[in-house]
Amino acid sequence: MSYSVITTQDARKNFSDIISKAAFGKEATVISRSGKNVVAVISFEDYEFYQQLEDKLDGELAVARLAKNNKRHSLEEVEAKLGL
Repeated sequence: MSYSVITTQDARKNFSDIISKAAFGKEATVISRSGKNVVAVISFEDYEFYQQLEDKLDGELAVARLAKNNKRHSLEEVEAKLGL
């Protein structure tokens, strides 16, 4: 994925262009403040993709942990352990 880096000040001036690049050009824009990258503007389609990828990886990790321990806990056990 290609991206450009701009300052917050430039982002304010070019907000509409940043949105268009993300939505229609599939180009991310990283916004920096005080020399540090703080935010990335990406298309909603890309955002959804990353959310689905994270969900998939979380699921795979959960399955792997279950397979390793093969121990399940009841809701009551979990609540008791967490003090709920």
